[in-house]
Amino acid sequence: MCIPLLDRGRAFGALTLLSTDGYSFDGHRIALAEELARRAASAARNARQYEQRAALARDLQAGLLLPDLPDIPGAQLAAFYHPAGEGLEIGGDFYDVFARGDGSWAFILGDVCGRGARAATTTALVRHTARAVASLLNDPVDVVKAVDKALNERSSQQNNGFVTLVYGHLAPTSEGLAVHLVRAGHTLPLVRHADHRVDAVDASGGLLGIGIPPRLAARRFTLRPGASLLLYTDGLTECRADDTEQYGDVRLVKALAAAPRGSSAADIVRTIAEDVRGFVDGGDVEDDQAALVITAGPPEPGRD
Repeated sequence: MCIPLLDRGRAFGALTLLSTDGYSFDGHRIALAEELARRAASAARNARQYEQRAALARDLQAGLLLPDLPDIPGAQLAAFYHPAGEGLEIGGDFYDVFARGDGSWAFILGDVCGRGARAATTTALVRHTARAVASLLNDPVDVVKAVDKALNERSSQQNNGFVTLVYGHLAPTSEGLAVHLVRAGHTLPLVRHADHRVDAVDASGGLLGIGIPPRLAARRFTLRPGASLLLYTDGLTECRADDTEQYGDVRLVKALAAAPRGSSAADIVRTIAEDVRGFVDGGDVEDDQAALVITAGPPEPGRD
């Protein structure tokens, strides 16, 4: 007995049952086999849809993240991204690093409220707006204001809530890396000095895309050789162990400070990622996690 496996009326396989010793299938067993075939076809269809949806989410997420970080003179860059759940939805965390055309570079890391297709469109809007205006505006505050304007001009169908981010400009100098950044409602950037001290960059700024002009205050500082700037999303600090304790800011600072002297940007990212994985002990994370590390290398010869 062969019973077709159907998907929207089209056969994609068959359930075949064989009898032996002259045994025949009666009406009850035929009906049972038909029900079994129907359920098998439904399970196979759901599995294909799951796989297609997961592949679509992976492809779209990959398009929203950088395939490779650029090479910046006098700097090392490394990033970490871990999506929440089973990869069926596009997350709202993002980062980007790109040249501004005058020898300096722009960097951005942020978090879009929500998940899925709307979060993806908002992520793309933020990144493309920042890239479009970064070479035209010297003040990071003006770039972030342009992003906020673009977010507030979304239609109601496109609106996916608020955005938090850290955006800044980076330029190699004879003393290290000159950094000029602004924070808009995001987690505090951290600076790890060569002597393992960790300081927060206290730049104030409000949420973007809520219809209220954010009050933004940019900060300037220099990353000396061996120092690192860490940008991260709250998925890192708010992940939990056993549904109770959060990873928290204090543990993140300790992990950052504990990285061995002379660690590269990749070493620091690896240290933090391993500490977070050890904390959750194989458990699922409820929010996407992203981090970007910029480490100052030896000064570039001839830089002012």
